[in-house]
Amino acid sequence: SGDVDEARRRVDPENRLWWHRPPLRLEAEVIRDAMLAVSGRLDRTLYGPGLREETMVRRSVYFFAKRSQLTPMLVQFDAPDTLQSVGRRMNTTVAPQALLMLNNAQVRACARDFAERLRSGVVRSRGEALELAYRLAFGRLPTPAERQQAEHFLETQARTYPGRNEQAAWVDFCHVLLALNEFVFVE
Repeated sequence: SGDVDEARRRVDPENRLWWHRPPLRLEAEVIRDAMLAVSGRLDRTLYGPGLREETMVRRSVYFFAKRSQLTPMLVQFDAPDTLQSVGRRMNTTVAPQALLMLNNAQVRACARDFAERLRSGVVRSRGEALELAYRLAFGRLPTPAERQQAEHFLETQARTYPGRNEQAAWVDFCHVLLALNEFVFVE
């Protein structure tokens, strides 16, 4: 479990006995592929040539690697260096990663398609859409507190747009879900 217990922390503060599993950030390719999958944009076509376009919607393994034109999102999340072989991949957690998740056009496009996926099809109510959002993004249902916060966010955010635009509020909400630590970390 990733749960932290203060009594155990006092006995083993460095976690040498592995009394809890520390959070682990996903690899760059997995984060990108997960965003595409949740949004419904992921092209699951197997095989074929790799592409260099950052807007490509195939799995990240199909990026054509060119040393002079690396994919910014993958580089930011510690994708392997293409100039040399390494035995172990670096795994950093730095502020620019969070800024990328908030400001990147590809992340915003995934949020827009994620919101559209929630608002169309078999979803009949806001509550069902919230449950589906949490199931798709985190593999679980929202807690009562999260549900209440989400409802408040959607109401408040819709009022900030002209004409009380609820669809724009859903895009913002989906963008928040994609930018949360729970989306990019295994806890």
